[in-house]
Order: sequence, then structure tokens, then C-alpha cells
Amino acid sequence: MKRVTILFVAFALVAAACGGGDDGEDSGGTTQETDAGADSTTTTAAPAEPAAEGGGGTLTVGLFQEPDNLNPFLAVQTASRIVRDLVLEGLVDADPDGNYISELAEVPSVANGTISEDGLTVTYNLVDGITWSDGDPFTSRDVQFTWETVMDPANAVTTQLGYEDIASIETPDDQTVVVTYTKLYSPALSLFSIPESILPAHVLEGQPFGEAEFNRIPEGTGPFMVTEWNSGQSIILDRNPNYRDPSSPKLDRIIFTIIPDQNAGIAQMRTGEIDVFWNVDSAVINEFDGMDGVTVQVTPSSNVEYLGLNLSSGSDPATPHFAFGDPNVRLALAMAIDRTPIIEDLLFGLSEAATSPIGLGWAAPEGLSNPAYDPDGAMALLEESGWVDSGDGIREKDGQRLTLEITTPTGQQVRELTQQVLQEQFKAVGIELTINNVPAATLFGNWAENGKLQRGDFDIAMDTWGPDLDPAGFLGILFNSESIPQDPGGQGWNFFRLQSDRLDAAIEEGASTLDIEARKAAYRTAVEEILDAGVYIPLYKRSKLDAFSDSVSGQAPNPWGELTWNAKDWTIDN
Repeated sequence: MKRVTILFVAFALVAAACGGGDDGEDSGGTTQETDAGADSTTTTAAPAEPAAEGGGGTLTVGLFQEPDNLNPFLAVQTASRIVRDLVLEGLVDADPDGNYISELAEVPSVANGTISEDGLTVTYNLVDGITWSDGDPFTSRDVQFTWETVMDPANAVTTQLGYEDIASIETPDDQTVVVTYTKLYSPALSLFSIPESILPAHVLEGQPFGEAEFNRIPEGTGPFMVTEWNSGQSIILDRNPNYRDPSSPKLDRIIFTIIPDQNAGIAQMRTGEIDVFWNVDSAVINEFDGMDGVTVQVTPSSNVEYLGLNLSSGSDPATPHFAFGDPNVRLALAMAIDRTPIIEDLLFGLSEAATSPIGLGWAAPEGLSNPAYDPDGAMALLEESGWVDSGDGIREKDGQRLTLEITTPTGQQVRELTQQVLQEQFKAVGIELTINNVPAATLFGNWAENGKLQRGDFDIAMDTWGPDLDPAGFLGILFNSESIPQDPGGQGWNFFRLQSDRLDAAIEEGASTLDIEARKAAYRTAVEEILDAGVYIPLYKRSKLDAFSDSVSGQAPNPWGELTWNAKDWTIDN
């Protein structure tokens, strides 16, 4: 038996700035790894005709997280994007090297005259001959409708960031979209593209957005179409017979099998029940040793595993957390962490320490470092702030024990083991860490669902998040003061409850110029402010680990896309 093949992928990650290159501006957005389940229903649509060419066949992907829905403006899960990227498309996309490529529209730029010199007007020339999977034509009205839907206050979308800066969208003809902004928004090409997409006006107009059938069985322009969703079991996609490229996709069908956990995925890869296993936990990668005919693909990503601290007691930013209201405690926590056993023992050396929330790409700042591992220094800071050990090893102040709760989604072994490492390291400086992991739907639920992050019902959250090509949207939704979720509505994802005028100004500055060097400087300032605040403690860079049967061909790793970004090119040797 041969040992599992580990395929490491490297990229030249260079992206052009708006106004400075032919490819236009870099995109922005966020990805967040969560695992909420859907309701227990079966939803079906008409299956597609078998492939006329390309080899055909059925490929099965093991998905240990079930999407809550497939609507790009409602879902926050990576698992949702894994599925919907096969069905829904944006105006532009990103290639593995961080360049914009055409999807539903030609790539706008200053050089070709489709972005105005002041950056306030972006013109999209749509690709000819594209139809939705039901045969209706894709037109400029669909783009306009998407913006109207996002901005409709009745629709609880995840964010309106960037879209709210649009003054108007004109559609002089079916193939032309003219977007005019109220102010310069440099990551403009991130809108309608990554990780969102275009919505079909003819399907959704007049429908209740939050309850539309589209959210489970979306009508798209992509190479595949969802034909059946059996909650808790599988999501079935068949080839789109109206896809613009008759030679694609190569496969007839992709089945996403919902599996309970990593161990089930390993077992099914071993028996050949699944052909692809998404998001292998690095803690179990050794289980692939000796597994014949399997390759584990390791792809760099912008995602960072981090600890997020809640500055508030509950959701009100005006009420400080009993411990984290003190910057000494936040710094002591960071100084108590030794990342070496996490990276070497739990991640098998397949990662490295992260020093910034922007882990990859043109905006990732260089030369930053974490507070040095210094337990003695951490204890000195706690003593200085009045946290003393009365004899049982756990510090107290004014009758309050220094007991903190850490929370992450259940069912992820490497995180659970990491929590145990942190538990011991914090105990060594007099901090008691209790572990309370919950289903992702509970942790990442929205305000109405009493999500723990949104409601401020946590001390420390362990999570992964990272930007797409352009960090503007990521920084805005996660760190801007205006993104603090509060009643009513609770929109925004600044669950740290971090408020900083200097940080807000840096985020705004980075999105308000076409000068790439000025943008880099602004985002470096923003990152430094985030790290100095001590509410975001980066642990390590998250690589993407995906297992492929050797019978699968055509996959191309992409740091800026998910596993399925080019699945139209996949083939399987049945």
C-alpha cells in the first residue's frame, strides 16, 4: 500500500488595482466556515438531459456540513458556497493567480474605458447568449434587480456593504449595465461577483425573498442545476442543458452526500463511496496514510484561524466585559499562547503562525508579529490589573474568578484539540478556560435566531474567516463600528463590539482611492489597529485540505475560489 499523496500548491498571487491595470480592481468579500443544517424536507426540480459529450458520469462529494440555504445574500456558510458556485455566477470571477476573469460580463477597467477616471461609474458589457437554466435570457435587468433586492429593507441580507454606495443602475439595453456610485468605492468589482452572484428577476420578482423556493433550488446560469435536496442526506446537481458552453460540464451529475463527521468521510473515501472529501481536518490527515488511490490537495488560502474576544457584557458595547474591558487581560491572553504545539503536533506542520487577519494577497501586510510567548509576562500583567491567585491556581478580582468560556462549532476535531491545548496554557497563568461548543447554527445564527455571536452571548469564539481578493468588504463587515450587531435587526458581524475611530477611518480610506499603494498603507493601519486592540488573536493560517480519488481529473486549486470553482472541467474514470 502506498502512503497518501500530499499535493502542495503554490501560486504567484498578484492582483491589479483599479485604474492601474487592464484587469480592473480586486474584489472583496468574506468567507466563513460554518455548518448549520437545513430543514427535513425534500425539494426537487426537473433533472437535466444527460451530457452530449465530455465523458459524463456521476461524481460524489462528501460534505460534513449541510448548507442552511443556497442564496448568496442570505447564507454565510462555506458549505453553501461549495454547492451554489456550481449553479450561480457573478459578473466576474477570480483565477488562481488573483486576476479577474470574465464570467457573466467582460472585466471592466479604466484602460478599456468601462471604469471612469474618477471611479464613480462602472459599465458592464454582458456576455452574449447566456440563459438561465430554465431557458430564459440573462439580461441587464437581472443585475439591476439584484441591487434592488439587496437594498430592499424587507430583505434580511447578510450585508449591504458597497451596494449602499450605488446611486443608480441604468440598463440602456439588455446587454449593458451602467453602475453609478455616490462616492468612490475602489473594490467595486467585488459587488455582484465574489462571493455573491446575480439573482434571476423572472424567478424572484414578487416573491418573499426569505422564503423563496430559490433558496433551496436556485435557478442559475452555471454549468449545473440543483434538482433534488434531501435534507440531512444529499444535494443532487445535474448538468445544465442550457449552459452556454455545450462541451461543459464534463460530468452528468454531482451528488453532495451529507456525512455526519470527518470519520465518516474518511471511511467513505476508503471504501470508494465518495470520490471527493471536502475540507479534511488536519488533525485526521494521518488517517489517509496507506489509503491507496487518494491524493490530499493542500491549497493556501486567505483564511485565518483566530480567537475573537467579546469586549462587551452581552450585546451592548457600552457595557464592558468583566475581564476583556481591561487591555492588560487581553494582552496577557495573547502572551499565554504558544502556537508551536498546535502547528507541529495538531496540524502536522501543514500550516504556519498567522500574524494578521489578512492572510494572503496583495493587501497582506508584511513584517508583523504576535506578542511573544511569555507566561511570566502574562502573569505580571494580570497581577498589575489586580487579578491574583488566592491559592487554587485560578485568579480572582473583587470576588470574580477569571473564568472564560471558549466556543466553536461542534464536530471539528482539530479545534477541540486546540481548545484543550489553550486550556492548559491559560491555566498556567491562572486563567480558567471552559469549553462550550455548540452547533454552528447556534453560534452563527442571526439576531432573530438568537445567534451567540450576534447577541454577544460568548467570551471567546474560535473561528475561521478571511477576505477574498479585496479585503475591503471583509474588514468592513467584521471590524467597522457600524457593523456591531445591535437591536433592532442585529445586522453586521463585528461581534467583537470593537469601536475605533482610527480603524473606521483606515477601512474607509482603503476603499476610497484607486492608488494601490495608498490602499495597502490604509489596510496595514487597519490591521495594526485590530491587533493593538487585542480582540482578534490570530492563531494560524488555514490551508484548504481536500481529498480526491485518483479517478477524478481536471481539478485546479484556487486560493480565491472554493473546491468546486472549476468543477465544470472535472471528469471521473468510472
